[in-house]
Amino acid sequence: MKLMDRASVKDVIKEMTLEEKALLITGQFMYGTEGIERLGIPRAMFLDAGGGVNLRQYMVQLISTGQLTGTYLEKAGKHGLGLIAYMTKIMNNLTSRENLSEEENELLDAFLEKIRELVPSGDLPSCFPDGMLLGATWNPDAVLHCAEAVGKEASAFGVDMLLGTPCINIHRNPLGGRSFESYSEDPYLISELAPNYCIGVQNQGVIADVKHFAANNQETERESVNEIISKRALYEIYFPGFKACVQKGGVKNVMTAYNYINGNACAHNSWLIRDVLRGEWGFDGFVVSDWGGVYDQVEALKAGNDLSEPGPRDTRPIIDAVKEGRLDEACLDEAVEHYLNVLVEMPVMKGRKYHDIDSEKSREIAYETACEGITLLKNDGVLPLSVDTRISFYGEKSKHFLDCGIGSGRVHTDKTSSLIDCSRQIVGDEKILVSEMSDLTDVVIISAAAAGQEGCDREDMKLDAEDQKLVLETVREAKKRQKKVVLILNISAPVEMMDYIDDVNAVLCVYFPGEEGGHAASDILFGKRNPCGKLPLTFPKYYRDCPSYLNFPGEFGEVLYGEGIYAGYRYYDVKQIEPLFPFGYGLSYTTFEFQNMSLSSGRLNIDNGETVQVKVTVKNTGNMAGSEVVQLYIHDQESTLQKAVKELKGFQKVFLNPGESKEVTMTIGKEQLSSYDPYEKDWVCEPGIFILLAGNSSRNIYLKKSLLVEGTNVYGYGPNTLFKRINDDERAVKILLEGLPEGVIDRTVLKNYNNTLPFQPFEKVWEKEIVPRMHNKTEAEISAMFLNICGLLKRLDVTASEKKYIEDTVY
Repeated sequence: MKLMDRASVKDVIKEMTLEEKALLITGQFMYGTEGIERLGIPRAMFLDAGGGVNLRQYMVQLISTGQLTGTYLEKAGKHGLGLIAYMTKIMNNLTSRENLSEEENELLDAFLEKIRELVPSGDLPSCFPDGMLLGATWNPDAVLHCAEAVGKEASAFGVDMLLGTPCINIHRNPLGGRSFESYSEDPYLISELAPNYCIGVQNQGVIADVKHFAANNQETERESVNEIISKRALYEIYFPGFKACVQKGGVKNVMTAYNYINGNACAHNSWLIRDVLRGEWGFDGFVVSDWGGVYDQVEALKAGNDLSEPGPRDTRPIIDAVKEGRLDEACLDEAVEHYLNVLVEMPVMKGRKYHDIDSEKSREIAYETACEGITLLKNDGVLPLSVDTRISFYGEKSKHFLDCGIGSGRVHTDKTSSLIDCSRQIVGDEKILVSEMSDLTDVVIISAAAAGQEGCDREDMKLDAEDQKLVLETVREAKKRQKKVVLILNISAPVEMMDYIDDVNAVLCVYFPGEEGGHAASDILFGKRNPCGKLPLTFPKYYRDCPSYLNFPGEFGEVLYGEGIYAGYRYYDVKQIEPLFPFGYGLSYTTFEFQNMSLSSGRLNIDNGETVQVKVTVKNTGNMAGSEVVQLYIHDQESTLQKAVKELKGFQKVFLNPGESKEVTMTIGKEQLSSYDPYEKDWVCEPGIFILLAGNSSRNIYLKKSLLVEGTNVYGYGPNTLFKRINDDERAVKILLEGLPEGVIDRTVLKNYNNTLPFQPFEKVWEKEIVPRMHNKTEAEISAMFLNICGLLKRLDVTASEKKYIEDTVY
């Protein structure tokens, strides 16, 4: 029996020995699985990442599987983590080989020859923008095209599953080390963008992997920290992106996170994997641990974590557990089946779709993606620059940006672009100075970085120390000499700018922009492209302003998510804190006007599955073509659950020529209006008035409309309603008294129940206090009275004292 397709999987499992099953779902190499030749099961290779193929991991995998051998390896004498460190040194000097020893150069030559065997052109991987810039595009199509390009290159390199495609950790805190890999602080924005990354990669025949499930939002003690998070925050903030990747993106693999959630390690968390991921969302792929994230192989299998990485790892704990009856072999079979069902779809089984790299096409897509996401944060008219501008560049990052972050997502390549070199091509060498100002200098451009990396969080919210000093000194000198200043932020997350923000004339945020960052930034500076990115997260004025300031990174191995559902802009809104730059914010070289907002209906019945079409007209009122993002937020005017002031529930990016108008359409239904109620253990939409807000950032709202939502109210009065709620509503008290025989109970007695039985359900109060007073009534009569009273109570409008439309206004 040989593995051929999904139909053959169950029969293949029947032929496998216990030892083979344990071997298959226990990683045997750093970046892949072992095969079983007699059953036609091949080895598979899993490499990072969303920004491009990780060559260091690829080299380690070739060595660990015996595909790269030679005397230079014997000279190196590196094994395990020592080998990884050794490979990292070699890859870091890919374009500066003079820093490598003779044996290191020999190994690099052998590796590059292996690449040429696989990729005839011998081209190294392209470096695409990281996740935060993808979030800043607010453009699902841009994310899709970027993912397609990454997937094609992964296919050419023989990658079977590309890890971190996408990485969707929430931007909970500005100091998070891996913020650069992730998309946003907002679950809706992630849910609209990230699924397209899964689709783009998997359409190229490579399996996508979404990580890290769930709430992996810090690097400090990441393998042991216990996060105390409410279920509502999990469902509303930290789960939606993963759910969308499963249900909309069709992702075939989910990676569990290192951290613990409410006392359970993610890879050992049956509720997380079996109940939520598979049970509620219908996931039918396989689950892999983060590298080293399984702390007990048997418990992880029981919880539904199918594959443990990396290897080599001892399989005896699994084998012994089955033999001793501590692990049902059916549980092991289930994990094997989940993995094989996806393995048959991998390139190693179906063949690679692509056998070489189209570097030019990848470059074009990297450039377009960067242009879509780079965000203009401040401009007092200095930008765009004319070709006559004389420029003084400062900062090492002006020569070469940090194209990507450090860690598993790093892309080692010879492909990059320089802001200075690209600017020279536009204005000529004679108009550019580096690290000096002259009397003829018109504009000073400073490029400054805030690095981010896997494995550690940032120490503070400032720029990197050398760049912080450079900015302060250069801005001071430029101001003294009356020069205009443009600040380029090459950053992994928000930085504090209050020390200099008023003294710079423009701020352009390029994030980690990939290989074409220098090219894209120079074209934007000189107006060849119009900036159109929007912030996917809030930039606070000070670190102390952020939602998790007092709860990051925790202490004594535990961190409390005390902000609950108030992550990102939700917190700044409810606390009325003015950020430096709000969520959704970004400037353009042109101007736009929001002219009209209309609803297909002013009423929506949630019981009938109705939706409402929201239409907004936007016009380019400036002199340059450009793109604007119409953002739709909702505000629940009155609710039983505590809610954010506003929540993003729709957006559309639209390109407009000067004078052109377009109407964009967004859809609102029960899903967009619902919140998760832990008591009900479900998503709940409460009838009432919702205000729909249209603008171009979370703090810049131009138009609003009211929507009357009708239908069944789960919070309506009924048997389980706390008696105090009923007792405080005179309408409900009247129904209760009129529904009972005269003299059974009076208003005074009912009022006393607020002191003695305030938090008892109505049904309990009825049984304990009211039924015993009706001695002459039969059980059937009492039951009929109760049902009649409950029916009348249910009809009461408990959402608001009055329901009337607010006037449409512009503000």
